[in-house]
Amino acid sequence: MNTRSLSCTSLNIIQIVLQVNFNASVMLILLASILSLTGSEFFFENTSDLYGPLANNLRLVLIYLCLVQVAVYGFHQISNNFTAITALGAFLLLLTISLEYYGSVNQLKIDENYQRLFLYAGMSHILYGGVGVFRQKADQ
Repeated sequence: MNTRSLSCTSLNIIQIVLQVNFNASVMLILLASILSLTGSEFFFENTSDLYGPLANNLRLVLIYLCLVQVAVYGFHQISNNFTAITALGAFLLLLTISLEYYGSVNQLKIDENYQRLFLYAGMSHILYGGVGVFRQKADQ
């Protein structure tokens, strides 16, 4: 009995830490997207190669990502569904691979901060969503 309450308490603490980290990653994605759209170089280098011939391709992707992030976050808040968060995390991890491919096909050097952002956000989403799905399955 005591062991079960200890493991439940530690799982609650882990979920709170993951939730704070998840919310931080959501805000980081939104902030990076908005600042990048305004032309700020705070998160990403504004190289002429990247924004010259293929003007605004990554910025457009950031707009879509921002909209998807807001939609998934809202869906999670309304329905308490962790599966959508986990799926978005997997998509963000796939974006890190896609950026490598995009850069090689277009012969561009893409700022490494894009991959770091997507890796951090993807892992945050997967860990938080995964623990949430696990706890929902355990409660049933």
